[in-house]
Amino acid sequence: MAKRTCDRRGHAFALGRFLFRTPTAWEYAAAVACGSDPAAQRWLGWLPDSVVTEPMRSEALRILPGTGPAWSTPDPHSVDVVAIDLLEGRCAGLVSVHSGEDGGPETGGYLAPAYRGRGLGRDLFAAGLLLAHSHLGLPRVRAGAEVGNVASGRSLEAAGLRRAPGPPHYTLPNGRLSEAWWYQHDVPRPHRCPGPPAEWLAF
Repeated sequence: MAKRTCDRRGHAFALGRFLFRTPTAWEYAAAVACGSDPAAQRWLGWLPDSVVTEPMRSEALRILPGTGPAWSTPDPHSVDVVAIDLLEGRCAGLVSVHSGEDGGPETGGYLAPAYRGRGLGRDLFAAGLLLAHSHLGLPRVRAGAEVGNVASGRSLEAAGLRRAPGPPHYTLPNGRLSEAWWYQHDVPRPHRCPGPPAEWLAF
């Protein structure tokens, strides 16, 4: 877990009990496992091939941070950072800044089951704002939550996002259409760090 600063290979920054950084291949596998349980998939709606099932999910959640080869994102329109719990030394979730339904930048993420219901969603989404504003140089970022996902909405607001107008629905990766709440955060002077840029989001 030595890498803690941004460079051309990736992003890295600490927030609360977490270190957020561009994952290795194995850390990314652990991060995907963090959101593969049925409770998370109720809201995330990934394609079946993207979901890690048991017993592989439990094995992936035991991956030690700092292990595995370098990783290249499968999605060229997303910047992902894994949340590493510095107290327990394990991967705890993932947050991203990605191209949203309208083409503009959105943030989103999830935590592993052991980290939910503990008020840590605020730090997760605050990390998404840091990634957008202080690392990718974006003045505005939005986030969506499914209507009824009160925990996600509270975490987004605790991180500093505020309700904003937006499309009444959004489509999950598996094709399910969901009613949407929208949130937004703006800063007057964003910053771009020495990490890899995301030119596709700089508009």
